[in-house]
Order: sequence, then structure tokens, then C-alpha cells
Amino acid sequence: MSLLDRVRGSLRGRLALGLGAGALLVLTLSVVALHVLIRGELYEHLDEDLGARMHAVAEYAAGHSGAENVAEYMPQFRTRAHKDFFQIWDAGGRTLSRSDSSAGRDLPRLAAVADGPTYHDLVLPDGHRGRAAVRVFDLPNGDRRGALTVMTAAETENLDALESRIHFTLLVVAVATVAAMLLIATYSIGRGLRPVDDFARSLEVLDLEDTKMRLDVQSLPNELRPVGRSFSGLLDRLLEALARERRYARNVAHELRNPLAEMRLLADVGADSREAETCQAVIRDIGASAGNMERIVEALLALTRYEAGLEAPQPEPVELAAELRAQLQSVAGTASQRALVVTLDASREVWAYTDSALVHRLFANLVGNAVAHSPRGATIKVALKDGGEVTIANPAPHLKPEDVPQLGERFLRVDDGNHGTHAGLGLSLSLAVAKVLGLKLALELRNDGCLVATLSGFRGLDASFGAG
Repeated sequence: MSLLDRVRGSLRGRLALGLGAGALLVLTLSVVALHVLIRGELYEHLDEDLGARMHAVAEYAAGHSGAENVAEYMPQFRTRAHKDFFQIWDAGGRTLSRSDSSAGRDLPRLAAVADGPTYHDLVLPDGHRGRAAVRVFDLPNGDRRGALTVMTAAETENLDALESRIHFTLLVVAVATVAAMLLIATYSIGRGLRPVDDFARSLEVLDLEDTKMRLDVQSLPNELRPVGRSFSGLLDRLLEALARERRYARNVAHELRNPLAEMRLLADVGADSREAETCQAVIRDIGASAGNMERIVEALLALTRYEAGLEAPQPEPVELAAELRAQLQSVAGTASQRALVVTLDASREVWAYTDSALVHRLFANLVGNAVAHSPRGATIKVALKDGGEVTIANPAPHLKPEDVPQLGERFLRVDDGNHGTHAGLGLSLSLAVAKVLGLKLALELRNDGCLVATLSGFRGLDASFGAG
């Protein structure tokens, strides 16, 4: 990989390359602009000086016909060592006077007009480069010279040398400035991206097993903090998904252990029995255990989907009293077998705007949990208030006050005095569904030993909808 490819593949390299290229472009344009400006200023000053001398020579020559040599009064034209020149021609092109610095050689006669001076670059009689100003001056009528063409010139090699030194100085300053800017940019970029390096190192040492792990995004610059928060949120969701997957695997293994052991025991009993009635009873019990396993798996899958946000509520009008009556009807057979009395206090219709499928599952879990864990012959009271608050109270003599805050935990094992242990899966699912629906589910153990589940927060329908 070439150096340029390595630079392009690095964020620091890209920034430094961009800043260096930008600085080089700006300084190059600045040097070009300064070159044009400095050259223009130098030659403008030279042209003004040449024009002033030309007018002085022309005024003297116009008033001294036959004695046009002004070198006597302008010593810069008198010595050959000097670098200033002039020459005067009449209308016929005859030389009337020239500077001593010309050493008897003529300046090239260039195009001239009477309206104003024109400026030309030329080669001087001594072979050096120079610049000249030339103009035609009209004379009064009767002057035998007709008109005067006056040219003044000056050597520009020293001026060009000065310009070259200025340009060299500007170039050195520009190169030094670019180098300094690259060093400053490299240092600034490295320092500015240090929080990104720290963030990357924190990702490298990230412990995915630590559920309480959180990325520190506050140390990032303001521009990168939204990216850090988004990445942290994405990582949190990933860790939550991994945690849900692990919980589901543990829950399945944990909750299906007893039904599977029961089915195996029943299968062994059925295999040893030669009586048809016993085999039929064993098959029925195995079917019941399989149904229980199916309900456990469905409950765990539903709980996982709700926690992951894969199932979103689809609100519609739901009549809560009718839904409760349907749930009580579905558990009537189980309640009758155990001599349970289930009452419903709902004197009128109560409509709510909510998800009917989720409400159905929520009521089924709460009612089923109360029926499954109430002692034989107990009375379960279900009440629906006009505001949409639902209460389900069932005797729970096996519970203690300190057990109530833990009832929603999936691995809680409490001796229910009836069916061995209570795993808390139904209440865990109920709490998850209530959260999805935006409802509040509160559990309370009263002094009389009854466990009361209170569900509130239903959104009612407006009067106009209800009237329709």
C-alpha cells in the first residue's frame, strides 16, 4: 500500500491532507495575487516617474528650439553610468536631442500619440531591459519642428531583481507557513480525535457479560456525542436482545423440566400397566402435561416478543366487562373441579380504547393465575369500576408480605399449598403486557390474606363515540 493510500485510509490523514491542500491552495493564490499586486504597484510607480520626466523634458524642449538637450539641468541623463535615458524627435523623425547615457545610440522609436503617454517594455541602448514612456506633444503654429515626440526610459533590471527577491521571500514564507500549518493541523487533529481513540479503546475492552455496562459518551466532543449516544443505544439494544435470548433459553429449560419429568413418569407408568383404563388415563395426563408445556412455551414466546417490542398495540374499542365475562367462562370448568367460586362485579358496560388481543391475554393471565393458585373452595372476586379499573382478589394464604415485590420474578419459587410451587411466570407476562399497553398493574397482599391485582390506566372513549 502506497503512502497516499495509507493517508486516504486514515481519518487523521484525510483531515491533514485536506487542511494541507487547502492551505497550499490558499497560499498559492495569495502568492499569485501578491505577485500581480506588487508588480503592478512597482511598475505604476515607475510609469508615474517616467511620465513626470517626460513632461519636464517636453516643456524644456518646446521652449528651446535648437537647444533641446535638457541634460544640463537633469543630471540623471548626463552620465553614462546612470540608467535613465531620453530622446526627442521632430515631426519628420529627426533626432533633436538624446541623453548622454545613450552613448550616441538611439532609443527605438515606438508608437506614440498626442492624447497621452504610452508605456512600453524595450531593450535600452546599453543592452539592458528597460521601460519607456513616450508621447507626441503639439507645438505652436509656425514652429518649424512641427511636433515633438519625447521618450523617457529607465532600466528595470534592478526593479526585476527586487521583485524576484520579494517573490522568493514570499515563497519561503508560504512554504514555512504550509509546513507549520501541517504540523499544527497534525497535532490539533491528534488531540481532537483523542476522545474517539478513547471511545474505541472502551469498545475493545467492553464486557458483553456485564448487563450494567454503559458506554461513557459524555467525554466525546459535542459533534460526536449524538453518534456515541446512538451507538450506545444500539449496543444496549443488542445486549438486551442477548439477555432476552439467554433468559428465554433459561426459562424454557427451567419451566419445562417438571412437565417433561412428569410426562416421562406417566409414560413409565403407562408402559408398565396392562389395563386399558389406566393407559387411557395416563394418555390423558400426558396430553394435559403437553398442553401445559405448550402454554408455557407460548407464554415465554409472548413475553419475549413484548419485551423486544416486536408486538405493538393496535388500539380499538374494547368492552372490558364482556372480555372479563369471557375469561371467567373459560376457567369455569377448572374452577368447578376445585370448588372455586368466581364472582364478577360489573353492573354496566365499560368501553376502552386499547388492543383487544393484548387485553385478552392480560385478563387470561390474571384470571388464570388467580384460579391456579387459590386454595380449594376459595372465592375469587373480580370487579370492574366505571372508570375502567379492574381488581382481581384471590385468597393466598401461602404468601408472605415480603413475597409480593418478587411475584413478578420468573424464577421465584413459593410453596402455594396446593400445586407444589408457584413460578411467577403468569404475573411476569402480565406485567410485561401491561407495560406494553401503558397500564399500571399493582399487587397487594391484604391483611385478610387475599392477593389483590389492580389494573388501571385504560383510555376511555369520548362521549360522541360512545353515543354512536
